[in-house]
Amino acid sequence: MKKHLFKFSSGERVEADKNDLYALLEQNRQYLDNYLELSSSMYDDEYVARGNGFCDTKFSESFLDEQVSNYQKRIAEIQSWIDNYCE
Repeated sequence: MKKHLFKFSSGERVEADKNDLYALLEQNRQYLDNYLELSSSMYDDEYVARGNGFCDTKFSESFLDEQVSNYQKRIAEIQSWIDNYCE
């Protein structure tokens, strides 16, 4: 299969064929799932740092929201490439 050059809105480029795009889509869905899971449990003990009178989450809510948004956008872009450029 012929590979095409694709460019994410972030500026990142990837050269891929249809199979590569499906693999990239799955990988990004897994990343999104991981961040969604982390978002739902960010106050669990394993994600909270404690010491010297402070207690804070290891990940900020804004960081997690940004990561979720970034991966949702990437997934939409990859799906669009699959829909529009692959036979």
